Amino acid sequence: MKWHIPPEPNIPAELRAWAQNDLLARLLVQRGIRTVDAARAFTDPAAYRPAPPADLPDMDAAVSLLRDAIAAQTPVLVWGDFDVDGQTSTALLVSILREFGANVRYHVPHRLTEGHGIRAENLAEELRAGAKLIITCDTGIAAHDAVTAVHAAGAQIIITDHHDLPDTLPAADAVINPKRLPADHPLRELPGVGVAFKVAQALAAAYDKPTAADRLLDLVALGIVADVAVQTGDTRYLLQRGLETLRRAERLGVRALCEISNLRAETLTAEHIGFWLAPRLNALGRLGDATQGVELLTTDDWGRARILAAQLDALNDRRKLLVDRTVVQALGMLADAPSLAEQNAIVLAARDWHPGVLGLACSRLVGQLQKPVILLTRRDGQLRGSARSIPGCDIHRAIKTQSELLDAFGGHPMAAGLALAENRLTDFRRGVSVALADCVAQFQPELTIDAVVNLSDLNAKLLATIEKLAPFGAGNPSVTLAVTDVRVESATVFGRTRAHRRVTLANAAGDTAQLIWWNSADTPPPDGTFDVALTIARDDFRGGDVQLVWQDARLRQKLVARPKRHIEDWRTAENPRQLLHLPDAVFWASEKLPGAARLTRLESLSPLLKTLVIWQSPPGDDVLREMLSRVQPENVLVVARLSALDTPPAFMAHLMGLVKYALAHDAGQLAIADIAAAMVHRETTVRLALDWLIARGKLRTIARTDDMMVVRADNSPPRGDASDLQAALRDLLAETAAYRAFFRTAQIDALFSDFPQVSYNVR
Repeated sequence: MKWHIPPEPNIPAELRAWAQNDLLARLLVQRGIRTVDAARAFTDPAAYRPAPPADLPDMDAAVSLLRDAIAAQTPVLVWGDFDVDGQTSTALLVSILREFGANVRYHVPHRLTEGHGIRAENLAEELRAGAKLIITCDTGIAAHDAVTAVHAAGAQIIITDHHDLPDTLPAADAVINPKRLPADHPLRELPGVGVAFKVAQALAAAYDKPTAADRLLDLVALGIVADVAVQTGDTRYLLQRGLETLRRAERLGVRALCEISNLRAETLTAEHIGFWLAPRLNALGRLGDATQGVELLTTDDWGRARILAAQLDALNDRRKLLVDRTVVQALGMLADAPSLAEQNAIVLAARDWHPGVLGLACSRLVGQLQKPVILLTRRDGQLRGSARSIPGCDIHRAIKTQSELLDAFGGHPMAAGLALAENRLTDFRRGVSVALADCVAQFQPELTIDAVVNLSDLNAKLLATIEKLAPFGAGNPSVTLAVTDVRVESATVFGRTRAHRRVTLANAAGDTAQLIWWNSADTPPPDGTFDVALTIARDDFRGGDVQLVWQDARLRQKLVARPKRHIEDWRTAENPRQLLHLPDAVFWASEKLPGAARLTRLESLSPLLKTLVIWQSPPGDDVLREMLSRVQPENVLVVARLSALDTPPAFMAHLMGLVKYALAHDAGQLAIADIAAAMVHRETTVRLALDWLIARGKLRTIARTDDMMVVRADNSPPRGDASDLQAALRDLLAETAAYRAFFRTAQIDALFSDFPQVSYNVR
């Protein structure tokens, strides 16, 4: 990766004096902030003056329509979207309208059956049900047919959206979209939930309750981060204030999400939203019914909030399984047809790919292949899918050059969606590859270094300086620092999955610092002296200490050679049971194997294993990688039998046996990770099954942490949510079984493609 270190900027004297810190002043200037007033507004929301909602065109008309509907108790329908921006927008508008007494309900389209936006045929049912005023959020800016249908039914419609404008605006009764404002307006980059909040503010002001919308700012923060909105103007201001509201955890749905994610609400950051909270909400929109997301964000029932959060957690695990399978299948297709990998864009299609995860799978493949990727799923002769790109390559424009081959497309430079007839795939692949030739040829991954510092500078004082620029995200990236001429003093693998390293660096002066290097257990540390790029953050899990995170190294000497890991494919071998006699081998299996050591207790497993036999197919690609990173086997033998524990009756019978043993011998203590390892299943599946037993009244909880449960036998009446938990468990087990079946037939090199230094042998 090429490092880019900006030249020393010209810092205005007044800004340097205000900052009282040369590094802070430098970082502000590098972010385009050169005056004291701008710096105050950027770092302190109390110093920022937000733009009035009335700056948005048609705001007065929208508020008038809403007030009339509230006064007359006219049925109002909020029409949302299924991503997190859409879910939070819907929850926000429903909440503010309910507060002022509106007769309101909401509709969130189902991704698979309805698709994006407002379609006239889907709207007809709502109009027949009596909706007289429709207000959209995060959608509708190109919904000409839907607007016509609403007016034909004698109803009215307000569109609130933030997507790019079409050539002609729909003839709605009000169209509120920040893209109608000048490019430099502070409201221009609002996401859908930001637009909805401005509507809520304007409505509250009309009722002479100007602060009534402020309690909804936590929803705004969730939507801004999840939609990767650019932090400029009011968008950054609303995120700053929204994070303050989120940390109070007054919303039960947020509290339940934090609990299931093992996060402390009072220390939530934008990074926590992006990596833990938003993916769970997004999983609903990709695989399930996003209406449940709105329910989670609006419920005042703590029990219901916890149930919904548990279902989201299980659905998020199912999403991971589907992405894993899609990525491995795509890599297998490229291995079968190497010419496809030589194109400037990787364009692949398969019949069984789930449309809800194609964008995520594209992103994973872009990271591995460093090329634009387009994945399409086949259905009835039609291909539909998603595209993701690399910096500098406008994938939307490239797709647009092939518009005559497409039935539909849309997006922006880094991501797009499209549809075309199956018989046009070859021509489309060729045309897109030609359109991207120049930018792909010139692409080189680049890391921008904000400042070069000394090893001794990496302390709490430096962290406090950098935190003044938070929250970080689009338009305000995390600060990346570099330290030069260091060497590795020590390096140890750590974590329950043993996938990460703690690396202690030292310089010639004798200074030292410890860095976390995530997912590096398969990558040897550099030898000799080198430069390291890193970020500095607060470690919320260790009392707020400073945490340094390894990003990249610029080597001054070559890496030490590392022995290859050997992988043998025994999936089609006639007699794999001969492996049971191998010395120094541990078997990953749920069934008992005569004379063989099984992987059942993680904490006692050697981190440097000679041979690991994957006797059963793993429950998911991420679980496989965690296991290999933890045990570091020299040899991996892949048998990959299917599991007998992937149906609800068999799974629950085996689990109940383990629970009964724990009740009789371990005072009811259940180590979740050990149970998952012994059953070759995901920890989420085990937790969900235990929650189902509790909901059925068979067990009761005495104590609970993320890793451990203490239970007692019970005989209580079933709770109302037992059937919901049972359905979620059934779906997760079915998805696990599907991944195991896929693992048995996928190409072995595709399954292990991202492991360095691997050799293969097929038996």
